Amino acid sequence: MKKLLLTTLTVFAFSAQADYLGSSHNWNDGSSDPFKAALAAAESGYAANLKAHMAWRDTGKMIKEAKKLQASGNTASALALANKAHTQTVNAAEQTVGASSAGPRF
Repeated sequence: MKKLLLTTLTVFAFSAQADYLGSSHNWNDGSSDPFKAALAAAESGYAANLKAHMAWRDTGKMIKEAKKLQASGNTASALALANKAHTQTVNAAEQTVGASSAGPRF
């Protein structure tokens, strides 16, 4: 009974994580494209910030500029800009929490 339970849980754990890695993952060398990962994180965070009406002014511009830099072949600058945009989305999300309780305190 223990072997059956252990086998079932193992199969479930592997199937639950089957689609965990992004499509940019390279199974041959075990690495993924860091620019695509940073850009995906920045875009998803920016979308969440837009939905909460708390997106920062330059984040969208930074994402567009990072895509242009990547297309022109300047990968290092594109990665740095995508990471900076992601940092801005994280900071904007933290600001959203603080803004929800903003107001006069008597």
